[in-house]
Amino acid sequence: MPESQAARQLTARALKRERILRAAVEVFACKGYFAARMTDVAKAAGVADGTLYLYFDGKEHLLLSIFDDVLSRFINRVEGELAALERPRDKLRVMVRLHLETLGRDRQLAHVLQIETRHSRRFMSLFSKGRLDEYLEILRGIIGEGQQSGDFRGDISIGLATNFVFGAVDELITSWLLEEEPGDLVRYHKQLVTLLFEGLAPCDDGDRST
Repeated sequence: MPESQAARQLTARALKRERILRAAVEVFACKGYFAARMTDVAKAAGVADGTLYLYFDGKEHLLLSIFDDVLSRFINRVEGELAALERPRDKLRVMVRLHLETLGRDRQLAHVLQIETRHSRRFMSLFSKGRLDEYLEILRGIIGEGQQSGDFRGDISIGLATNFVFGAVDELITSWLLEEEPGDLVRYHKQLVTLLFEGLAPCDDGDRST
């Protein structure tokens, strides 16, 4: 097969895969993951039922693929922007902003990632072993750099600080999803970062509690 033809076929396959993933996001957000059927996704994507199984093993694989696809693109963007920064505070500020921007511009996707993936301990276990761990590793690295530089307090563990930051961002997005008139999610960025920095700020010895 000529190289150009093979490239076109790969592109066509990638585009169809993206169309299926987008359809799955819309169906899962509308019907809920457990109520949705592969047939519903196929119809929304405009493909035959059997075509789905050429790309995905089943509904669980679809959900995992949505999660990995979003995180892969997010991680690539984060790594690109963080490469130009030196201060851990600036890196944390950018990472939080990008997280809010990514989900703030796609409410259906945010619903699937924040709500539908939380119904099963098995899902969360699978997610935490994939790209989510890469996301958290970047965050852990920023926290560690900040503790070494003195930007962030060093009297709490990196793991606890990482959970503090991720949990705050995660809870904010979930609360935003539940609002009747949510508005722009990114508008909370400055206030959230201020709270995070205050919580991570180094303490004077006299202010430390045992």
